[in-house]
Amino acid sequence: QATPSPTATAISALAPPVSTAEQALFYGDYDRAHRLFRQAYQQAQTENEKADALFGSGRALHEDGQTLAALQILRQLTAEHPQSPATARAWFLLGEIYYDLGRYQESTQAYGQSLALQNGVIDDYVLERQGDAFIALGQYLNALDAYRSAQQFPAPGDRTPLEIKIAQTHALLGEYATALALYQDIYNRSGNNLIRARTNYYQGEIYHLLNEPENAYARWQENIANYPQAYETYLSLVALLEAGQPVDNLQRGLIDYYAGQYGVALSAIDQHIATAAEPAPEAFYYRGLTLQALGKPEEAILAWETYLARFPEHRFWVDAWEDIAYTQWAYLGRPDLAAQTLLRFTTQAPAHPQAPDLLFQAARMYERSDQLEEAAQTWEKLAATYPASAQSSESLFQAGLIYYRLENFAQARDAFERALLLGGTHSQQARAHLWIGKTYRQQGKEEQARAIWLQGASLDPTGYYSERMRDLLLERPPFSAPQTILPAADLDAARREAEAWLRLTFDLPADTDLSSPGPLAADLRLHRGLAFWQLGLYERARSEFESLRLDVASDPANSFRLAAFLTDLGAYRTAIFAARNVLDLAGMDDATTLSAPVYFNLIRFGLYYPELVQEEAARYDLHPLFLWSVIRQESLFEGFVRSNAGARGLMQIIPSTGQQIASLLNWPPNYDETDLYRPLVSIRFGAYYLSANRNRLDGHLYAALAAYNGGPLNAAAWLDIAGDDPDLFLEVVRLQETRNYIRGIYEVFNIYRRFYSPAE
Repeated sequence: QATPSPTATAISALAPPVSTAEQALFYGDYDRAHRLFRQAYQQAQTENEKADALFGSGRALHEDGQTLAALQILRQLTAEHPQSPATARAWFLLGEIYYDLGRYQESTQAYGQSLALQNGVIDDYVLERQGDAFIALGQYLNALDAYRSAQQFPAPGDRTPLEIKIAQTHALLGEYATALALYQDIYNRSGNNLIRARTNYYQGEIYHLLNEPENAYARWQENIANYPQAYETYLSLVALLEAGQPVDNLQRGLIDYYAGQYGVALSAIDQHIATAAEPAPEAFYYRGLTLQALGKPEEAILAWETYLARFPEHRFWVDAWEDIAYTQWAYLGRPDLAAQTLLRFTTQAPAHPQAPDLLFQAARMYERSDQLEEAAQTWEKLAATYPASAQSSESLFQAGLIYYRLENFAQARDAFERALLLGGTHSQQARAHLWIGKTYRQQGKEEQARAIWLQGASLDPTGYYSERMRDLLLERPPFSAPQTILPAADLDAARREAEAWLRLTFDLPADTDLSSPGPLAADLRLHRGLAFWQLGLYERARSEFESLRLDVASDPANSFRLAAFLTDLGAYRTAIFAARNVLDLAGMDDATTLSAPVYFNLIRFGLYYPELVQEEAARYDLHPLFLWSVIRQESLFEGFVRSNAGARGLMQIIPSTGQQIASLLNWPPNYDETDLYRPLVSIRFGAYYLSANRNRLDGHLYAALAAYNGGPLNAAAWLDIAGDDPDLFLEVVRLQETRNYIRGIYEVFNIYRRFYSPAE
């Protein structure tokens, strides 16, 4: 069968200028979007304009949870405008709504209607969704046909999930030999242990149904032996135990541990230790981890001590030392004991490659227990004992901070100067200059302080420490913002200037057209991304756009075209990366990119979501440039992004925090955690949370940012140490991620101030 191909469609026709109603929908202001689309419908002059307005209205109602009203509008669209391009999208959305309502027969029919009107661009996705609806109906032959058809369409990315659905459908049809062969093929091709564990488990289920228990047990036992962290391995363990099959106690314990079943894990590990002729060393190590997870820190420490004594050459030996120290600090509240534990390690194994790391940690534990002299001495000992280690410069810097806190400024400066000699990066050197200058200022030596800062300000332009010294030289407080913001430059004029620069820099022919997508318009991924974007399937759209961006990353002209197209569309994150691709190809570093044609920096540091940002900044007394800087750091202006920790939306709000804020604000109505993906909600919640933390932490913006990223209790503790000194506050923040977060926002804020401040 020939591979289906999409019908060519002009990109300009697919991407009209964003209307006010479309912007409201993009912002997540669903009520306003619905009203504006209804007005647009009343004013529409053509059939397609009416259809587009009805689709927008229906999608806004659907996003707002008004399902029945959305159904009514979308049905009106399909009845009144059956041939409009918007009608295919309407049928797809009807399929999604029917599926969510459990009306699967109507869902399959709606997807079918959408397919009849689609141009082949995202038919694979529509077919897969139709297949899912057929599965829910129990119509497995129809589902298989839909999945197989979807597989024939070209699409970037991993097709393994679709392949697994096809294999599962064959199994549901009783075609077990085919299903087994498909699962085995997926297993053989996959380098992903989680996929391998899943296909093994499914094969075991089939063999069990075929009354071939030995084959089933072999698949499940392979999971237990090789993939203990996979969820399907836990299911394999349960299946084996239910079948009365023997399972190695240690393996059982590890699988239960990774599945969070700590009680049964401990029982299995203890049984292994009690019954095995030679208990495995890892049994004693994991016994400690399991006891810690069960809230028994003292017993965990005893288990690790036993492990250390019996197995000094085992692979978890260093981990056990660190686990003991961590448990003494985090669970028992005794960082002093943790420091002693880590020092014992360096005494017993001074030549171990990780000895410098653990000695550094010992100093940190002394600092946490407020034994500052001991901390400084330990850090200086590290530099003296391991002068060639990567930690040497950092340990001297940390010693300098301790002496600074103790107001021993001469000794602090000596440590900072020694750290400067060892500092390898421009950032490390700039940091040392900043603190050397601060010791001079504390001693009343203002001229020397300004001289060292003047040197340091040029070491790492746009880097945090050089920018901070620049502000100190100007006597400008951190995050000092202008009273007014310059309007953004004329984007069209800026683009024309950038096009001319591009032709000259990369020696492009004079007649090269950079004003449109050009050759990108022939790329299926641009069409697919746009189709997904119009349906509100932003993550799938981003996947298509990112695939295209990576493919053209070495092509300055196409990277430029893509950046411009995606900026107009609102796919800001990928647009920012594409714009930076061009500057990278021109050989520009962070500092020199700021002198590139302004168009590139209007994309990279754009004033996106301006109405929302300015309104919420005013509501919560935050400068708009500060709020833009935070949003850029959090999400690069991608409203649908989700972090590994579960934070969501433009301002990366964790659902539990979002629930608290919604309760305090009594807004939005009928709040649920999906509202965090609405820019309208995310920006208000983020601005409120920043403002609340700033007010709670004596007006300190560094502390407010630390609370936003690392938690309010941590921020309060760090503020107690640092007092009114923002530079000291940054350095006593003990979470690397939070330090990087504050520094990153400071750097971005200063760039925004350069571009949008009349004072700069």
